[in-house]
Amino acid sequence: MVAKKALLLLSGGIDSAVTLYLLKSRGYDVIALSINYPGRGERERESARELARMAGVKLIEVDLPFMKEVVELWSNEYERPQHLKNAHPSTIPARNAIIYSVAAYYAEILGINLIIAGHNADDAKYYPDATREFRRLFSKALTIGTYIGKASGLRIMSPISRLSKTEVVRLGLRVGVPFEYTWSCHNNYDKPCGYCSGCIAR
Repeated sequence: MVAKKALLLLSGGIDSAVTLYLLKSRGYDVIALSINYPGRGERERESARELARMAGVKLIEVDLPFMKEVVELWSNEYERPQHLKNAHPSTIPARNAIIYSVAAYYAEILGINLIIAGHNADDAKYYPDATREFRRLFSKALTIGTYIGKASGLRIMSPISRLSKTEVVRLGLRVGVPFEYTWSCHNNYDKPCGYCSGCIAR
């Protein structure tokens, strides 16, 4: 039986690690894609590399130096627009639209028609581009606008999108995720800081 192929967005955090091991447990042939941008710490990048190595999957790393969180943009380059007044501090404008487009680029090259993201149920509360509706409509656009999409459809899915963080961890324990190698802290310290939004969510 030929393994199903999937291109996984792997950050090095809990959600994407659980998604990686879930896909492996379901027999998928996984290639991981790690997006590096300002504000993403080296520890998180190292975690993505180690998780990919331990799971036996190829990891592609891509640098997107222009992607910055809104708090940095407001303080250094632009005035704060009204529509972003209540945005989560870690918001990156159009983040997932950009990342999904990069993933579609590699999916086209690799001949993979399934892009997997590790969004849990809580993400959609804070980020409009982390909703199931956004993934559905973006998938439709990619199916229309790519050769792989025209040939076989191109879907973006998140198999943990209905799970809370607690439920994601429970699932991870069942599929054997080495949680000690994941990294959620937004800071680049030797140990997690315990107070950033990544640590609090963890």
